[in-house]
Amino acid sequence: MNQNLILLPVFLQVLLTLAVMVVMGSRRRSALVSKKTTMKDVALGQDAWPADATKASNNFKNQFETPVLFFAAAAFALITKSIDIWMLGLAWVYVITRIGHAAVHLGGNIVMQRASLYLAGVVALLAMWVMIVVRAVGPIL
Repeated sequence: MNQNLILLPVFLQVLLTLAVMVVMGSRRRSALVSKKTTMKDVALGQDAWPADATKASNNFKNQFETPVLFFAAAAFALITKSIDIWMLGLAWVYVITRIGHAAVHLGGNIVMQRASLYLAGVVALLAMWVMIVVRAVGPIL
């Protein structure tokens, strides 16, 4: 299997992060233009953003939590030449659940839906790491 195929879900995760950043910026700009908040409030460190901008900001922060472990897993999978249909499938499951999580978080923010997507993504990520460890360290032991 072409080991570089793992880069496709990686690139999509990067694109998701950039898209959420644009949504966050747009919502913050709208809040400032509509005077729902002011630069003075924001500059003073007050949590002055309206709910939709806060949701986008929180989701943007989420893009730097478990995705860091995903990027590391993809890199280690490349280094150890551990990419097969299973690893690639898990990577796609992880990224698809992250997209779903972002869509729910930025939309209606139904917590149980969001939590289910998050859990599914974490399980896929954990499985990726287990596979990497078994394949990379198993032969040494």
